[in-house]
Amino acid sequence: MKRIELIAILITGILIILRLIFGTFFNASLMIMLVLLSIYYLWFGFFLFNNISHDQLLSRNVRNKFNIFNISSSIIMGVVYSFTIISIMFALFFYSRMNLMLGFSFFIIFLSLVFSVIYDKYYHVDRNYLSQFYIRSATYGIICLFLLLTPVEKRAEVLFHDHPEFIEAYKNYRENPEDPEAEEELRKQRNRFR
Repeated sequence: MKRIELIAILITGILIILRLIFGTFFNASLMIMLVLLSIYYLWFGFFLFNNISHDQLLSRNVRNKFNIFNISSSIIMGVVYSFTIISIMFALFFYSRMNLMLGFSFFIIFLSLVFSVIYDKYYHVDRNYLSQFYIRSATYGIICLFLLLTPVEKRAEVLFHDHPEFIEAYKNYRENPEDPEAEEELRKQRNRFR
């Protein structure tokens, strides 16, 4: 399970680099990989974080090893990472409410880290189990914070440098969010590289 996650993260990283170098040609591939990674965390988080396969779950001996914390934390963190990946996708493709989603993702990651540290202090959870959350949460949290702290205009210039019309339409829409013409122009420019 962890090998699949690592391969998906490597492919996503390569696609982000290619997207930065070659522009919007890699939009579709990058979006597909981000969605697949999000689905992977959402549906397989329990198996990934507990390092078991579906077949092993059928064994009573394996099931007896789990406690409520292992079950709930693995499922919850799968949902958290899934939402975080979608937030990153929103930020990379400039969908509405992207900063709100990034901020919320960073907040829930930070909250889950604080809860894990406090829980570990009182109940002494297996360090190897918790460290996997610390590493992923730190990585995704830093990415969210970096995207949040980067000005939107700068992000647009880097990601859409080969589409100045889109940048202009996006700036116009940000200044006039209630203007239907500005919204229509932004939609029109976005459709050019979908």
